[in-house]
Amino acid sequence: MKLSRTIFATGALIALAQAQVAHAAANNACLSEAEVGGMISYALPSVLDGAMKACKPHLSSSGFFATRGSAFAGQYAARKDTSWPIAKNAFLKLGGTKDASLNNTLKALPDSALQPFVEAMVSEMVGGEIKPDQCTAIERGVRILSPLPAENTAELITFVVVLADKPKNGKPSSLPICKAAN
Repeated sequence: MKLSRTIFATGALIALAQAQVAHAAANNACLSEAEVGGMISYALPSVLDGAMKACKPHLSSSGFFATRGSAFAGQYAARKDTSWPIAKNAFLKLGGTKDASLNNTLKALPDSALQPFVEAMVSEMVGGEIKPDQCTAIERGVRILSPLPAENTAELITFVVVLADKPKNGKPSSLPICKAAN
């Protein structure tokens, strides 16, 4: 029973990832800055994991990722539980689907089933997007951010994402971020 639920959850999350941004944009669903921040705070350990895995073959064995990367990611992992409720809402909003029963099933999954798959999906998506020639710059950026407390890093990244993720040249933004009220 537990295995079939796990298989179902895996399939549902794969389907969720494939259409998440397109569907959200098509249905005018948007994320608040707090939801973006919750997602970033929750996903940072998985993002770092994906980056470290993708870049390991391309970086020095004495570099930041190799020597301090896991400990650094651990600082963010300690904040995941407090970030999860907002992050979950944002992930589900992005992953909304025209299939209401699937969306309701995803919403009904216990966090213990949903969280590991969201984390694995994020890690794999990040790792799959990184090109080898980006690894040195990514490692350097992470090293530069490393002295900041975890909450400041998450807030800074949220600020940059919200600021930078605006429609440009008639192209929609990559994340459906709600316009701030004036």
